[in-house]
Amino acid sequence: MCCSWNSSNQNGIILAMHVFTYGSLMFPEVWKTVVGREFETVEGTVAGYSVFRVRDAAFPGITATTEECRVPGLVYLNVDDSSLARLDRFEDDFYDRLSLPIDCKDGQRRAANAYVVPARNHHVLTSENWTAAAFVSSGGLADFIARFQGFSRLGGEA
Repeated sequence: MCCSWNSSNQNGIILAMHVFTYGSLMFPEVWKTVVGREFETVEGTVAGYSVFRVRDAAFPGITATTEECRVPGLVYLNVDDSSLARLDRFEDDFYDRLSLPIDCKDGQRRAANAYVVPARNHHVLTSENWTAAAFVSSGGLADFIARFQGFSRLGGEA
């Protein structure tokens, strides 16, 4: 059984849910605007995936590639159900939310949910590799924040 929801199992044990982010949600100002609260984080890397810019956008998507490929990111720990629901409303419908094994900088391997572009939606990706540094230096982060209209777009409350 995958530990992917903050709910009690039959033994009353709370199953932790972690979220791996690799794009705009790695930035605290974006995460807090979307989710409405902060969580403990740890840096991590997922193997077997690559990150590309989404067509006509400044943000990225990851997709399965070869085992040698790695995507760095940030894992938000113990994310609650209401925060996950806000993330689901925020993310575009061309992503699938999957549980992936993340190698974390603290030496632990954690199962974490990530928004992944499946093969059937590869047409939304460019061939351009995406990096957080380029996202910031090109003005992509500032532009992304300026364009984000909050939860009127998401159907939720701020």
